[in-house]
Amino acid sequence: MTEARTTTGRSVRAERTREALIRAGRKQVAEQPVDAVAIDDIVRAADVAKGSFYNHFPDKDALVRSVTGEIRAGVERAIGRANAGIDEPARRVARAICVYMRYAVDEPVRAGVLVRVHSGHVSTSAPLNQGIVEDVSAGLASGRFAIATMESAVLYILGVSQISLTRIVQEPTLALAVTLSQQLCALLLRGLGVPPSEAETLAAQASDEVVRQ
Repeated sequence: MTEARTTTGRSVRAERTREALIRAGRKQVAEQPVDAVAIDDIVRAADVAKGSFYNHFPDKDALVRSVTGEIRAGVERAIGRANAGIDEPARRVARAICVYMRYAVDEPVRAGVLVRVHSGHVSTSAPLNQGIVEDVSAGLASGRFAIATMESAVLYILGVSQISLTRIVQEPTLALAVTLSQQLCALLLRGLGVPPSEAETLAAQASDEVVRQ
């Protein structure tokens, strides 16, 4: 019984240490370029011994991957909830962009990490881009979208998402997010081939339902 309690206590402490490192790493990466972040900075901010870092992560890149993976997975879950029961590709794309903007308002530190760390996530085969790929595929197959290639559409959507995050992180206010979501979603949908008047309507609806909520 004593051994079991000791093992449990060690597990709890280890998990707390790991969470402290992730929180510290998240904040450091949100505030400065990844290359400028040192392990010494992370352990100091986490208030743990440097040796403890290597009990959980082999190097800084592994920590950054854990931080970004957790954030991206959270955003994908939020997009899934926002688009549950919605099949129309244009609405799904607009609402997904709006999720990013609202996320930047609610979670500016996490969004700041996504602003700084985005390499390796632009491929159509990247697991976290599969939702975009599926929506674009449906839009192209149905004639809803008119754009040259799948890759160009995916990169276009990712580009708008990234620049939206960047701007909102600079000024994480709901008012700015509402305004930008209406404007950028309308431009995005028009670029994908949705008629201008309909693009404006869909963008306004998505902004009201997802960002303003």
